[in-house]
Amino acid sequence: MMYIRKLFCQLSLVLICLSLLTLYDSPAVSQSKQDILNIKKIIRLQIEAMRRDDWDEAFKYASRDIQLSFGNPKIFRKMVLAKYRIVYQPRLLSFKKIKLVNGIPAQGVYMVDDRGKSAMVVYFMRQDENRNWRINGVQLFPAKKLAI
Repeated sequence: MMYIRKLFCQLSLVLICLSLLTLYDSPAVSQSKQDILNIKKIIRLQIEAMRRDDWDEAFKYASRDIQLSFGNPKIFRKMVLAKYRIVYQPRLLSFKKIKLVNGIPAQGVYMVDDRGKSAMVVYFMRQDENRNWRINGVQLFPAKKLAI
């Protein structure tokens, strides 16, 4: 009985992992070409605003939920510099294909900072009440250092 329960748990875990991989690999078919362009534009605008240290502007590109959770651009700035410094002033960035993760558009952006540190940065996007795209979260996946 214990063996069957253990086997069932292992098979369940494998199925969950496979379904998550399938979700990430599915193309963002529901996104129009214009949506894709707008998503990339919003990410670029936020990065450009942070590069100029215009945190009020950068904060505007975050979703309402993100704005409410941080409260103001100063706290947002502190968080970005502490946990997501690579997005502050990347030396190099390369946009990848947008994927759907659990139905949410996720834009991968490969970034390299001025020290040669690299990461895949995934931006999770959401439309606001006016159907404008906003950044609703970011996840970093550090990459190996590359010689450029």
